[in-house]
Amino acid sequence: MSNWLVDKLIPSIMRSEVKKSSVPEGLWHKCPSCDAVLYRPELEKTLDVCPKCNHHMRIGARARINIFLDVDGRNELGADLEPVDRLKFRDSKKYKDRLVGAQKQT
Repeated sequence: MSNWLVDKLIPSIMRSEVKKSSVPEGLWHKCPSCDAVLYRPELEKTLDVCPKCNHHMRIGARARINIFLDVDGRNELGADLEPVDRLKFRDSKKYKDRLVGAQKQT
């Protein structure tokens, strides 16, 4: 005797595909303090401060610079500087190898 539930219904449920929404990544942000889901453009208008609980979100150095400085007339100094081993530092690992490893991590 065949079981209708197992033979017909369950396979049809398993075949049905779940449609995923086409929401772009990073459009919504969850506040770590109050768990409110915030719309990213609105959060940027408030300078990354949660409008519900006034929690200040973490922002990167470039974002902080863009907030504090005007775009016009801004010149970055030392962008082409690279570290040099002037003291001929000696250790278990070569200084040049340490520099390369540190630059890969950042």
